[in-house]
Amino acid sequence: MNKDIAENLNKFGKASYDATKELYEINLKIAGQMYDQQLAFFNLSFEYATATMELIGNSKGYNDIVSGQTALISDASEKVQGIARNTVDIMNESKDEVSAWVEKGVEDAAAIVPFAQKSA
Repeated sequence: MNKDIAENLNKFGKASYDATKELYEINLKIAGQMYDQQLAFFNLSFEYATATMELIGNSKGYNDIVSGQTALISDASEKVQGIARNTVDIMNESKDEVSAWVEKGVEDAAAIVPFAQKSA
């Protein structure tokens, strides 16, 4: 009996380690993808600020600035929406990955712990 308990604890410990490592890898991937989206937004902000300064420097009057700003804002808005869509896609994919991870963890735990199978 003690040998069975020790074996189950060993299996459970290894499964816990593997599950934690897998969750770490999922989180690392998500963090990298989110970083890329933040970097894209930062680059867009810098690009927009530079384009605005060029517009102001090259404009001949108020009307040129207003029409140029309208075009810049329209372009920036489309790009921000693209970044937002990418972020939502990342979050949805992440939700699915974490849900699958939890389900697998429950199945693995049920296979290791004998009393979990009887009460289910």
